[in-house]
Amino acid sequence: MRVLVTTLAMLVTLGVAVGGLPAESRAAQATLVCPATAQAGQQFVAGVTIDVGTTTALGAYSAMVTYDPAVLTIAAVDGGDTAEFSGRPTTNTPTPGATNIAAFQVMNVTSPKGVVSVAKITFSVAAIASTTTSIGLSVESLFDTNAVNILPITANGCSVSVTGSVPTTTTTTITSTTTTTQAPTTTTTVQPTTTTTTTQAPTTTTAQPTTTTTTSTQAPTTTTVQPTTTTTTTQAPTTTTAQPTTTTTTSTQAPTTTTVQPTTTTTTTQAPTTTTTVQPTTTTTTTQAPTTTTAQPTTTTQVPTTTTAQPTTTTTTSTLAAPTTTTATTPSSTSSTTLPACSPAPVSITSNFNGTAIPKDAFIWFSSVLSVPGPNPAAFTVRCDDSTIDFVAGGEPYVLDVPRASVTFSPASTLATTEFDSASQEWETVIPSSGDAGNAFVTGLGFQVPVDFPGGIKQVTWTCQLSSDAPGIRIQWKWAAAVYTDFSPDPNSLGVKPVDGDGSVYENANEAGTPENFRRFVIGGARGGGGSNFTGGHSGTKAVACPLEPTLAIPLCTDGPLPPSLDRKIGKARLLIARAPGAVGERRVEKLQARIMRRLEGIVRLAHRAQRMGRISPNCARALERMVVEAR
Repeated sequence: MRVLVTTLAMLVTLGVAVGGLPAESRAAQATLVCPATAQAGQQFVAGVTIDVGTTTALGAYSAMVTYDPAVLTIAAVDGGDTAEFSGRPTTNTPTPGATNIAAFQVMNVTSPKGVVSVAKITFSVAAIASTTTSIGLSVESLFDTNAVNILPITANGCSVSVTGSVPTTTTTTITSTTTTTQAPTTTTTVQPTTTTTTTQAPTTTTAQPTTTTTTSTQAPTTTTVQPTTTTTTTQAPTTTTAQPTTTTTTSTQAPTTTTVQPTTTTTTTQAPTTTTTVQPTTTTTTTQAPTTTTAQPTTTTQVPTTTTAQPTTTTTTSTLAAPTTTTATTPSSTSSTTLPACSPAPVSITSNFNGTAIPKDAFIWFSSVLSVPGPNPAAFTVRCDDSTIDFVAGGEPYVLDVPRASVTFSPASTLATTEFDSASQEWETVIPSSGDAGNAFVTGLGFQVPVDFPGGIKQVTWTCQLSSDAPGIRIQWKWAAAVYTDFSPDPNSLGVKPVDGDGSVYENANEAGTPENFRRFVIGGARGGGGSNFTGGHSGTKAVACPLEPTLAIPLCTDGPLPPSLDRKIGKARLLIARAPGAVGERRVEKLQARIMRRLEGIVRLAHRAQRMGRISPNCARALERMVVEAR
């Protein structure tokens, strides 16, 4: 057990994504404890504590501390007061003002519990004027001693009031001969310069003895120590009076909060999109659905859903806004009919929201992901079309149209990417075929809440028609939802992470579907707890097997009957393929795939032998070989 914890903690320290199921415990609380005040030019110590509750033992953590580098710098990071985390944490500062700290413990598998002191950070305060500076704390990952994620996590930073020194900015060089009140301030700045200029004007040096006649006022100048005044060395740092510019940094903090808020006012542009009378035109999709070759049975089930969706849009026109207009273009594309459907009807997953209420004008970020356990073809595509989310909140029904999506596995790709095609209104994700098997982002929707939503919303259902050009693959699909106080109506500005962990431009432990550019606005609600839970908890998983039957069901040879042995071989392969969708468990699936491959290879060998013996034509042999290649 300790070996597992050690390995896990090392991965956390290095920033490698580690998966795990949420721990069955209450939310963890990380806190940065700072002194109320600090003196400019001095140091102070801030402590990091993590409250994991009385039933969970802390095994490892990874956190980030953010601060204003013009005001603060980190002098040292030491272990906390708790014995298991008293060792010095691992630290790195990728950019000024942001320092990662991480540590793990293998001393005890049953402790520490409750409030754990994990680190002490020594900050150095710059010699600046008085100001107030904030220190942020966010937890990237948290694990118990059984290598299980502790979720959800909340984190609180702190603020420090800095008492600054008075800058001596009166750098007048000639007024040293004037009033005696300026003498104390100017003697420290002028006389170091007069010592360097004594060779230039001896007559001016005679003026200094005359000033000594006023010994009652220039007592500091009568002491010949003043040319060597060490006070000038203290004033040299004061000449670096660039700290007044640090006061501008305090003003920049306010704009950062205000400049983001105008983006929320852009949501008022969604109100004009109450011209969602376009949705009745979605009934035209029922006319286009029959044009598809494989989706006709599904359209018969979707017609009643469209009739029920129209009344709901009249009650939620102000809420659907941009999402409804995007789906208006979905039926016009034939891309959803280019791939064979993996199920005769769209698949649905129903889950519930947590008990946290969602305030008016907040945003719910719905995201869905999929994984395709191997072995798989080197290149293939999975699509999600006709996607909707429906639920009832406060007695009002809502039906949200979700943009369609494609996920392409490509051997030519080296880095996973996700972008939104505004022309086709479609999410497009490309993943390297050689990448680690994990979750990939499929599609998502940002929905602005029109009224206060109560907590505990039940029966939230996401429906999607899955299809693929790779017969026989197994698709595992699920969804999540988190709440944000601010969001963007432009999907490409969200910075959606395409895959779990590394493998994209976002090299962190966050899950696929995380809107990286808006992480700081996440709060609790929907299926998330805020903190570092940027997507919310996932629903149950729906597994869909794309059938192989059509590949072997086509007429194979039209120029004569097949030899009985070859016909029996094909029949047995068909039986095995028919069993594939019902196989449960990874090992059983792999064994069944191996048997199917052996059957298909046997068909090719028999076909070549039959051709050499003249029992089937070359065209028939080629058709059989092509059938086997497609089945693979």
